[in-house]
Amino acid sequence: MGLTPLDIRQHRFRKTLWGLDAPEVDAFLDVLAHDFEQLIRETHSLRDDVYRKDAEIRDYRERERTLKDTMITATRITEDIKQNARKEAEIVIAKAEVQAEQIIQNAHTRLVRIMEDIDELRRQKAQFEAGLRSTITAHSKLLDAMNERDAPTEAEMLSMVHRRVTAAPEPVSSGVVNLSDPTAHRPPTDAELLTPRGGDR
Repeated sequence: MGLTPLDIRQHRFRKTLWGLDAPEVDAFLDVLAHDFEQLIRETHSLRDDVYRKDAEIRDYRERERTLKDTMITATRITEDIKQNARKEAEIVIAKAEVQAEQIIQNAHTRLVRIMEDIDELRRQKAQFEAGLRSTITAHSKLLDAMNERDAPTEAEMLSMVHRRVTAAPEPVSSGVVNLSDPTAHRPPTDAELLTPRGGDR
């Protein structure tokens, strides 16, 4: 164990014939002990400072290590987030592309169906027009046939006129002709000739 200020103060030298001046030696030892005590105090203070600084350095190093770990973790998390975001974006884009393709496909299918419906309507319209024309033509021919059947021929008309004339009653032989009667010598009209009478049917 090293000397202490108290050891220096209490130390006694052996006296010899040519011994030293005891008071001077004691004074010198007191000064030495005081300085030595001051040195010890400063040493303890410095040691305490060193311990405190070491503790602070250890704390700073621990904080630095924690901060580095945190930064590394944050960097790793950031990279993970970026990768996940990139993957999610790719998934969203892929889904959007699939949906867009499906929409386009549905629109194309609907367009094809609409075009087919339009073609079917055109075909039905053409069939209806053809049927209508055929019906009109058939009715026209039927009307013509009915008119031809019901209209008397020229020979039938002459025969009817002849029968009408020959069947007319003889005028009364009074020897007097009523000239005031405008129908006395008027020839029969076409309507009268065509109107059947009695057995002309």
